[in-house]
Parts: sequence; C-alpha cells; structure tokens
Amino acid sequence: MTFLFLFAVGNVFAASEKEAGNIKDMRGNADILREKQKYEARKNEPVFKADTVKTLEKSRVKILFVDDSLVMVGENTSFLISEHLKDKENISVFNLIDGVMNVIVGKKGFEVHTLTSVTSARGTSFLVWTEKGKTGTAVTEGRVELRSAQAGVGEKMIINAGNMSIVEIGKPPVVSVKVHPDLIKRFYEETLEPDERWGPVILKATGSGIMPPSAVNPAQARLMGLRAAKVDAMRNLLEQAYGVRIMSDSSIQDFVLKSDVIKTRVDAFIKGAWVVEERQLADGTIEVDMEIALGIGFRKMFLEQREKN
Repeated sequence: MTFLFLFAVGNVFAASEKEAGNIKDMRGNADILREKQKYEARKNEPVFKADTVKTLEKSRVKILFVDDSLVMVGENTSFLISEHLKDKENISVFNLIDGVMNVIVGKKGFEVHTLTSVTSARGTSFLVWTEKGKTGTAVTEGRVELRSAQAGVGEKMIINAGNMSIVEIGKPPVVSVKVHPDLIKRFYEETLEPDERWGPVILKATGSGIMPPSAVNPAQARLMGLRAAKVDAMRNLLEQAYGVRIMSDSSIQDFVLKSDVIKTRVDAFIKGAWVVEERQLADGTIEVDMEIALGIGFRKMFLEQREKN
C-alpha cells in the first residue's frame, strides 16, 4: 500500500513537471526524495528538478538527462538536482551532498556545487567527490572551470584533462596536478560497469611552423608560424587517435573508415586540443606541444554507433 501511494505521488508530480532525465541503469538500491516523500528508485523511471537521489551501499545509478548529459554515481552518494536547463543559458545545477559523481556533460552548461567548490563545464567529462570536508575534481576529458563555493575567495581555475585539484572550505582551489591513475581507477570502479571503464587516453604531439618572410611585420610572422605549428600538431594528434583501440576488437580508424559522420566528429574533437607549450627555435621555426584526452564521453559516440549497426 505504501509503495502504491508513493508511486501515485510520483505520477501526480510527473504530470505537472517536465522530466529532467531518467534512470538509464542501476545496480543495487537507491532512493529518490521528492516533495518530502521518499520512494525506491527504479530503472527507466524519470527524475525531475528538485529531486534528491541517494544511493545505498554497494549500489550505483546512471541517469541520462534530456540534454544528453550522463551522471553516474557510486555507493553512498547523495545529490540534488537544483536547476535544470534554467534561463537562456540552459545551465543545469547539481548539488553533490556526499559521495562521488562521474559526469559526461552534453552541449549545455553544467555545474556541480559542493560545500566547498563549484565546477562548471560544457561538453566534457570529469569526476567530483567529497571527502573529509574537501572536494576533489579530476578532469578525464576536455577542461573545466573550478572555483571556491565562497564568493570572493581566490580566482577561477581552468583544469585540463589529466589533472585534478582540491578545494577546502573558504579556500581557493589548490594548483592543479596530474591525477594518479589509481584514483581514476578507484572512482571508475565505483561508478561504472566493468565494460564501461576505459581511458582516459592522453595524446601528445608536437607541431612546427615556419614564419613566412612575406609577413607584414614580425608579430604577424610569428602568429602565422604559430598557426601553422598548431595545424601540424593537430594533424599528428589525429594520426595517433586513429590508432587508439576504442574497444577490444576495434580501433578508431575501423569506425572512421565505415562512417563519415564518425570521421567528422573525431576530426572536430581533435580540434579541441590545447597548447601545453610553445617556443621559437634559433632558426626561426615555431614549435608547439599540444595535448588532448580521449575519455568515456568520447568513447560514448562509438558505443552508440555500434548499437545502430
């Protein structure tokens, strides 16, 4: 009887609110707190703005939101869907109360707030966790913006894939450092099924460009040489990416050869690489070192393509 009542409450709420997403998969047990009522979470059920999702011990939940963002949480994790696609900027805001969130962000704005930090992202993948009054953020793909949750404390920080930072109460984020693979492994095991645990793969490449003598001035010559060096580095990154094994029996190149859509998306993704270092050699040549990370968000398009075939 209690379950039927709570189910009815959920249906009444669903009729008056647009769903923010739905539970795509889950293992173990989880609860949803909605309108001061608690009921058992179930696969394929919708979630709404203002819902609080709480996983129990030895449990995990994967929620697909309507903006194509994926939120995957491990055991003993609790988070609130504070805002969903609000205002003209279409930003969704989540409050992580406890535990760990593994996020693949869609094209819309996405923020994770904790007691100590605010992580902002768009079109990227990252981990956020709370532990002993601190918040950790590790980027597995793309880059995120991190700041203290307390207004006026420190500056915003950009964290690239492969790096992490910690934020304590009332303090700015500490300088980012390389994230240890064991930390990624730990949180992937908590939030992902075994066949979903992949990467991140960090690709690095150097490109070179010549400053053209026909340039109007030295500044323009350097700019043109730098642009040529970036194009060369991205071409080298793309060549590396094609050789990456995206699944046990397939490389990225296998998919690219079969689908122009995948090829276009991979090419576009590589253009998001960032410059790590640039330098001018004695002979005037410009060199740049660039990096990009291939994470679970990047791999997602290949899994979806395989499902279509």
